[in-house]
Amino acid sequence: MFTVEAFPATELGNASFLVADPDRGTGLVVDPYRDIDDYLTRAGELGIKLTHALDTHLHNDFISGRHELAGEAGTAIGELGAGQELDLGGFTLSALHTPGHTPEHKSYVLAEGGRPRALFSGGAVMVGAIARTDLFGPHLAVHLAFEALRTLQVRLRGLPDDIAVFPTHGSGSFCGTGGRSGFETTLGQERSSNPFFLTTEVMPFLARVLNQQRFPAYYRETGAINQAGAPLLGRNPPPPAKLNASEVDRLMGDGAAVVDVRRGRRYDSGHIPGSYSIGLDGPFSSWVGWLIPRGRPIVLAGGTDAQHRSAQQQLWRIGFDSVVGALDGGMDAWQSSGRALSTFETVDVEDMAEWILSAEPMTVVDTRDEHEWASGHVPGAVHIYVPDVAVHCASGYRAGIAASLLEQAGLTQIRHVHGPYSDWDRLHLAESVP
Repeated sequence: MFTVEAFPATELGNASFLVADPDRGTGLVVDPYRDIDDYLTRAGELGIKLTHALDTHLHNDFISGRHELAGEAGTAIGELGAGQELDLGGFTLSALHTPGHTPEHKSYVLAEGGRPRALFSGGAVMVGAIARTDLFGPHLAVHLAFEALRTLQVRLRGLPDDIAVFPTHGSGSFCGTGGRSGFETTLGQERSSNPFFLTTEVMPFLARVLNQQRFPAYYRETGAINQAGAPLLGRNPPPPAKLNASEVDRLMGDGAAVVDVRRGRRYDSGHIPGSYSIGLDGPFSSWVGWLIPRGRPIVLAGGTDAQHRSAQQQLWRIGFDSVVGALDGGMDAWQSSGRALSTFETVDVEDMAEWILSAEPMTVVDTRDEHEWASGHVPGAVHIYVPDVAVHCASGYRAGIAASLLEQAGLTQIRHVHGPYSDWDRLHLAESVP
């Protein structure tokens, strides 16, 4: 009997999967991340050897961990071609060509006793959605959208409704828009409720699948890194070096980016001037990869040792290996060295409404994406999506990032509106774009 365990990467909106057969002492991983210790630890607990590691597609949003598993555990990483089958003793795994998200995309069908039991769908099927088709540019987006429609309506047709589906991309991934939370569903559930399955006419399907938010800039490089193979980290690479305030100051002078992993009010109350506010409790690595060029030295600040280690791990996942260290002692250490902190005024949505209604001179910068802006916004606000700022958003997270970017651009009077856009909507003062 096999088991399937999900290993979520919540900052990416993704999951990878460990398939285990404890009776035979074997297992495999689908779409592994680059930091592999969790897989090897769990394999040890189950008493299995990870014999194979497979990717559903050439990833744009994270670095594959297949080469790491090959180096550390001798895991086989040979490709399983479409139509080929892997005999794993108690069950078989076969590859099914399911293009759409990418041209070469494959899904893997796990069968036991000749009966299909699980589908590892990558981005071909998500919970309530499918993955985007425009990662290779507009010239291929429509062609791949046609392929996605054919995948849903033709290529998957022979699989039963009760087959379990384990998608790599989930809600929160920039590889798709919409969908529901979770990393397990059934094909029958998706056929009856997923709007992409239910939209069978070509033009409405194209309109739906091509209506996507923008994706992080680092995506454009990640596929090529995966194709060439990223440098190996090993199972337990060292944590960030601890740096004192003078070392951080010197690194900043030499061009390093200081990334403060705190969120919102804590960052606003005191931070290193010129640092980036990118909270660890959100899509941390995606925003670092969007705003900071790959290869630029990065210094982490504001968190505990464990938080800095987690931030480093998340950056490894997207191939950002340039963390040179972390500020030891936090903002107290920075101040104790005689260096000043910057502060932002943190306000609530009700405060912003009062200022606008009283005609106080101010500029509201809405940092949400175009879709959110069109659905409703603060009257008179200026729309600048966070990556274009190089302040106010759906939850306060992106507004905090934007506020730090505006400070880097030289603005000194910054008010960070902390709270969700829904608070403004509740005041019935929103405008929308028809």
